Amino acid sequence: MAARLLGRPWAAAEGLGRLPGGCWGPGSGGGVRYNRGVFKARMRPLERAVLRAWRDEQRNVRKYGIARFNKRWRSWAQNRVRQFRFPLPVTLTADTSLMDATYVMRCVQKAASLRKHDVKLWFGYSKRLLELRDELTAEQLGYVLWGYGKSSFVDANFYQEMLPVVKLKLQGFQSHALMSLMWCLKRLKWYDAELNRRAAQHSLEIIEHLRPSDFIKVANALAQLGLQDELDSDSLDRGLKEALCRVAVEKLEETFAQQFRDAMHPVTIGYLWNDEVTAYILERFRRIFITARPMHLQKAYESAVVSRIQKPEVWPRLSQDSKSFYVRLSQRHISDRGRRPSSVQRDVSRHLADLGEAHRNSFRWGPLYIDIGLEQLEVDERRRCLMVDSPSSFFFSSDQYLPYKRLQHSLLTSLGWDVRRVRWDEWLELPDAQRKREFLQQLLSGSRPIAEELKDRPAVPVSELQDKLRRFKSWKLELEAAERQTEKIDFEI
Repeated sequence: MAARLLGRPWAAAEGLGRLPGGCWGPGSGGGVRYNRGVFKARMRPLERAVLRAWRDEQRNVRKYGIARFNKRWRSWAQNRVRQFRFPLPVTLTADTSLMDATYVMRCVQKAASLRKHDVKLWFGYSKRLLELRDELTAEQLGYVLWGYGKSSFVDANFYQEMLPVVKLKLQGFQSHALMSLMWCLKRLKWYDAELNRRAAQHSLEIIEHLRPSDFIKVANALAQLGLQDELDSDSLDRGLKEALCRVAVEKLEETFAQQFRDAMHPVTIGYLWNDEVTAYILERFRRIFITARPMHLQKAYESAVVSRIQKPEVWPRLSQDSKSFYVRLSQRHISDRGRRPSSVQRDVSRHLADLGEAHRNSFRWGPLYIDIGLEQLEVDERRRCLMVDSPSSFFFSSDQYLPYKRLQHSLLTSLGWDVRRVRWDEWLELPDAQRKREFLQQLLSGSRPIAEELKDRPAVPVSELQDKLRRFKSWKLELEAAERQTEKIDFEI
């Protein structure tokens, strides 16, 4: 009977239906048939996720209406489902010495997608990848860098030995691989001026084949990694910036609304795009803001402030509707989780309280966050604030400020704040409470010039900086342990 049914699919389905529990399901999967014709298919996890996403979307569309609902949830569902998956089944805990380049690349991509934060596992992948780095293709390097950026795994030795190979094979990087490279470096805050320039030049060479969404991510990463800074007078960087600006508008025209909303970034507008591109982004965002989420609205608000302060020629070029939109956006409540003070910031706050300085911790002023705001004004009636610079305010294994910190300092000083900064390396060298209070008194004395620029200090050797980082981590752990001890409540009578 089975042989006769092979040539007749409908007969096969009918015949299998008579067998106990045997029937066809979606996607050529199996299923179970219960009494009275009730059928329940066994679906794969991916098929189940797609079906659940479709049902939830239809339910919300019927409940709220398509005009109000639009495409917010739909974009989330599609981005979660439409991920490229390799057809290679792998075991994450397999012996890395037996893995070839394709297998270990797939393991890295799968472990990052599943958010596996096993340090021992990632160190094993790193060791094997360094052994096979000459065999990895440009496409495989792109997926490996995407996995490391997704997991935020930081191993300085791995990147120092892998990035020279990336530079050699950079000309073979296509759209996805180039985006993954810059996105990974941005996530790690890894500064490499030569690699930034070569990546910008390569993106210009393959601009016709570069996907619009990848172009936006590459441009944002280049700006956040310091390709073009206001303090940088390198003619090569200026030439790359002008070339990127010439192709930006035409490339952004190819994007849909959900892709274009990521182009609204204050650092890119402040340090990379010229007036023409900035005006285009601000003008178009008004028309697609219905697809934006709170984080996009917050960046739009900050980008409008950046353009008003640093690019005063842009605002008159906008239409009256766009001007009204950003004015209303500044008056709108944008939901935000807020920021909690760090342990170092709380330590600075305690010593300020000992000095009798009335202050406020971690609050949002307009689109910007202020760490510590002092109540007492300056003689010229300017407001004062303290910004606590932790190691995350600098590039990886460096004491040089990130471009966003420079932009934030410039905005606050231009808006009338007298900004004082407490660096983690300076605070670490103060041995006791008395020295810390003296440091704060000296820091708060006098007045800073208006619109003062945030300048970097001469770079210290990497070995000395790493020693300071180790001491800072141990001191921070001791400080957090002391805070937990003081927060304990004794209920004994």
